[in-house]
Amino acid sequence: VGFVAWRFVERHPRERGELHGAAVDEFDQVVETDGPREGDRELDAPLARRTLRRQRASVFVALLGLISVVPGLIVPLANRLHLSTSGNQVTSWSQWNYSGYQAKAGWPEYHNLMDTMNRLARHYGCGRAMWEYSADQNRFGTPEALMLLPYWTHNCVGSMEGLFFESSATTPYHFLDQSQLSVAPSDPQVGLRYPGLDVAAGVRHLQMLGVRYFLAFSPSVVRQANADSALRAIATTRKYPSPGVAWHIYLIRHSALVEGLAYLPNVVANLSARVAWLDANETWWLNPRLQAVYGADNGPANWPRASSISTMTRSTPLAPVRVSNVIQSSQSISFHVSRVGVPVLVKISYFPRWQARGASGPYRVSPNLMVVVPTSPHVTLVYGSTPALTLGNLVTDVTVFVGMLYATVGLWRRKNRT
Repeated sequence: VGFVAWRFVERHPRERGELHGAAVDEFDQVVETDGPREGDRELDAPLARRTLRRQRASVFVALLGLISVVPGLIVPLANRLHLSTSGNQVTSWSQWNYSGYQAKAGWPEYHNLMDTMNRLARHYGCGRAMWEYSADQNRFGTPEALMLLPYWTHNCVGSMEGLFFESSATTPYHFLDQSQLSVAPSDPQVGLRYPGLDVAAGVRHLQMLGVRYFLAFSPSVVRQANADSALRAIATTRKYPSPGVAWHIYLIRHSALVEGLAYLPNVVANLSARVAWLDANETWWLNPRLQAVYGADNGPANWPRASSISTMTRSTPLAPVRVSNVIQSSQSISFHVSRVGVPVLVKISYFPRWQARGASGPYRVSPNLMVVVPTSPHVTLVYGSTPALTLGNLVTDVTVFVGMLYATVGLWRRKNRT
């Protein structure tokens, strides 16, 4: 609306410029007198029209604002127009979000859970955590409150779910796993074949992703978790009044972040496209029979080739390799291997910016992890830049500089003309 009003005020700029120029020429030629000059009258006419347009535009914007606001303040009229009169939604939203976690009814439960995880991490070590989902976790302030596990545990316990999960190609498999580990999962991504509650299968997937802790509260989930030999119960929080719960915390066995492979990955044809990769690996993720072998979109020449994810074959079993001294930071991971030349699985989401030192790769494998082939006993992966990214940043910087220079020169010329 403001832009339209501005264009209304500023229309016919060429006409105004010509009149202004004529007025200036007239001013230069006439002899100074006590009365008004002809050039002044010519200059005043377009200025008057411009002022009138500005006044009309201001009135129009003000009326539009009143029309959009006043009906909501008159209850009978608002009811007829089906407008909410219970309060300002923006104010209510901001008050809820910015009142702080301590102001929420679920704060004692949330605080107890975060303290428990902080204490367990000091005893059992750092690692990722997966929790049973429920929309009732909005009692903490948001169902996403447990994403702050890294904050409350000083970056020791990571969250399997993050705020910007749309940016990760591993996200579909996380939500498929959430469906197996929750009574009331969110199932937010359309088009996936959500399998339903199956804690044993869900925990097996957590092992495949290198997750260290599992948190549950529903009786049915806790019952299945207690019966799973891959889980070890290590703590239970206090029981809080409904909708609060008692959280049961489990340590996941055999869930290393880096480990050797049993068989060579298979390079599967036609997996480079995003949809093709997702379709193939959703099938792989939900079929335990296929999971002994990882699919890859490319790899060394000695890796077997397959026409589809369902036709992959097992190679001769690989020699065992022991991985030790795993050190992970926000943008790197390093480790030692007891044997070079044997592929090693790194359970971190693949992205082209990962670069390996002391190994070939990384190669993208199912469902969206990385495999490197060590050429040295010490391997380091660093999340760094790429030539394409460097070029893109350079083009962006040059574009911003040229734009600022153009704007500065334009303002300088306009000032000189006036």
